[in-house]
Amino acid sequence: MIDLNNLKTVQLVESNIYHKRYVKPYNSFNYNSISILVNLNKINTNLKINPFFSINKFNIFSWHEKDHGNGKAPLIDWVRKEINYYGGDASGDILLHCFPKILGHVFNPLSVYFCFDKTKKLSALIYEVRNVVGGIHSYVAIIDNIGEIHSTKKLFEVSPFLSSEGNYELKSNISDNKINISVNYSNKNKNILSAIQVGKIKLLTTSSLFIGIIKGKAFPAKPMINILFEALKLLIKGAIFKKIDVINKHKTSLAKKN
Repeated sequence: MIDLNNLKTVQLVESNIYHKRYVKPYNSFNYNSISILVNLNKINTNLKINPFFSINKFNIFSWHEKDHGNGKAPLIDWVRKEINYYGGDASGDILLHCFPKILGHVFNPLSVYFCFDKTKKLSALIYEVRNVVGGIHSYVAIIDNIGEIHSTKKLFEVSPFLSSEGNYELKSNISDNKINISVNYSNKNKNILSAIQVGKIKLLTTSSLFIGIIKGKAFPAKPMINILFEALKLLIKGAIFKKIDVINKHKTSLAKKN
């Protein structure tokens, strides 16, 4: 469990990200990064988080509501509307885990919203998925018990090296000092890809920011550069490239409990 009472508006997360491809051409990678955990209930443009970190304003590090959800503020309204639509309860705190902007640049392949009810129970998750051509789709999972796995058909193309068909298994959890996010992709009962992110939640301070940069080797557009580098490796290994259709509309769907 996470103590929501002592959670700051923005916390730093030192993360390790691991991907493994189980079909030819085989590939895997493992790297460190920094991400953030934003409490949407507490955000305020004029709130001073840190001299080097701003909300909805340019800074060395920043986070902007318009980069998520329906692109409008307040973001929390969109989250609650989507959770309510699928029968969930997001009346309490809503925490968003994502990458921060660095010098105005960011790409978030996966952002996860941890939604709590008024009793401070984790009640829902939203997995906000983006691809490199500007598409976005969100999978909503209603939580009954912590640790549940939710499944959904793949309704959105992410990689030009994977089929547009298949299924996802989604699992996420959060505690006072740790975040775990797991996505498994399969097609025709065959494991294709696993993606795991494990992060340590820390106070966001000037020292933790810049230590995180060094540890995570963070720099502007790092996620996108990593994606392009891994894509090049797959091409060299003989992977077949398939064009991704551009879909500008942000859609949501329900991931069901296993």
